[in-house]
Amino acid sequence: MSRQATSSAFHKSKTLGNKYMLGDEIGKGAYARVYKGLDLENGDFVAIKQVSLENIAQEDLNVIMVRF
Repeated sequence: MSRQATSSAFHKSKTLGNKYMLGDEIGKGAYARVYKGLDLENGDFVAIKQVSLENIAQEDLNVIMVRF
């Protein structure tokens, strides 16, 4: 699939760190949403997970912070 064919799926104003362009939501769960992304350096499609920290208990949050 070419980048031109998918340009409507991406929000040109939503870039992350000048590296990724954020696209449409492709999934969600209890703690996170997953978006289609585009790597601006090489044109690869990626999945971008946005974790909502507000609903996570502090103890669990500490474990997550250690892992990443």
